[in-house]
Amino acid sequence: MISPKYFLRFALALSSLGHRAGAQAPPHVENALGWSRVPVSNATLDARFAHAAAQYRSYAPVPRVAFYDIAYPKDSTEAVAMNGNAVLVVTAVAQDSSEFPLRRVYVATTTGMQELPPVSAVALYTLDTMVRGTFGRFRLDAVYLLPLNIRTTAGDLLTDFAAHRLAFRLTHFDGETPEPIKRLGRLAASNGTPGPAALWTLLRREYPDLTGALTSH
Repeated sequence: MISPKYFLRFALALSSLGHRAGAQAPPHVENALGWSRVPVSNATLDARFAHAAAQYRSYAPVPRVAFYDIAYPKDSTEAVAMNGNAVLVVTAVAQDSSEFPLRRVYVATTTGMQELPPVSAVALYTLDTMVRGTFGRFRLDAVYLLPLNIRTTAGDLLTDFAAHRLAFRLTHFDGETPEPIKRLGRLAASNGTPGPAALWTLLRREYPDLTGALTSH
């Protein structure tokens, strides 16, 4: 059974570069796109980007946008094999190539900050003309480990772009335990990096297209 996951929440910062004089727009927008029980394909992700690009075309050029997705272990056995980690995928598109690679992805809470361990990343070019026109031509798909105990702690999930934007918020974790983690039962805290076999088994199942791109570079 494929694990349910929080599917493609996106965040973007709207810049005055594309605004008409006097136009009002929020400096930062976040949008939750729901739950899914199916793997994330390139076609699905591209469709989400195209929809967002059409929605925010009037604000073009938008300096940067980022989507994120979390894939949880499918059961307690896999959770143990993953050493108490889920997988976080961040896909970002920017107008400026110097924004990549991302400097870091991290969770900031009232007690401090925890940087998420990177796994792998691949740089691409966006092909859709609407996406290029709205968000830019430079794209990065990056994979990180997300300790399950961090996901159940209240805090902000943030990323620092390499050049022009720090503390770009992807979402806020409210501290509630999401259903995919509840199903796993009582688990020990994350105790390090999972073995390659467990990690890549999860990635191939949940992100087959991305895994192919990561392993071919």
